[in-house]
Amino acid sequence: MNFPAELASTWLWSANFLYLVSLLAALFFMQWHHLKNAQDAHVLFGACVFLWLAWRMAGGIQADAGLEFHLLLVTSVTLMFGWAYGVVCVTLAQLLLMLEGRAEWLSFGMNLLCNGVIPIGVTYFAMRFIDRVLPQHFFIYIYGGAFFTSAFAMLVSRVAGMLVLWGAGVHSADHLLQDYAPILPIMMFPEAFINGGLMTLLVVFRPEWVSSFSDERYLRHK
Repeated sequence: MNFPAELASTWLWSANFLYLVSLLAALFFMQWHHLKNAQDAHVLFGACVFLWLAWRMAGGIQADAGLEFHLLLVTSVTLMFGWAYGVVCVTLAQLLLMLEGRAEWLSFGMNLLCNGVIPIGVTYFAMRFIDRVLPQHFFIYIYGGAFFTSAFAMLVSRVAGMLVLWGAGVHSADHLLQDYAPILPIMMFPEAFINGGLMTLLVVFRPEWVSSFSDERYLRHK
């Protein structure tokens, strides 16, 4: 979603504040020493550019403010770098969108909360739940941690955005439920498929790029 600056200032500044808290927490918990490694830094910034390009390819309902849809790919970023670096990565991607005029500055925090922070949080807690209650197996990591988690993160993200647009009076509940909600399953499947496929390729060919994956945990003696 790409929220318009016409939202009530209370909503926008509250979102900016919540996002700022999330960013400060991320900067505090980041393991900064990884940036000293040239390869790690290149992979991180490459992921930021990839995310920016994915977010640029947005579709939507014409003439309906905020009702855009695009791939998030935030689950893959979180699995690769962890939640703290994930917040930084989505921040850089959104900043690039604003610099090229595809998003509004005042809605910076709102866009990042719904498109970045919320799905990052969903991914983080979903992975903790999966690791706690399910066997640590390669296919559970791929299908549970990447495929189904990314679909669920998309759902929670879009529902949160719909609630904001309804609560702020931008769109009626009937309009959102009739014209936007039916698109959610269509959005969830490609999100799940691409995240699942991307993480499969990474853990097979570049496992060192995926901080949440370990051969010892998910492959040995399985």
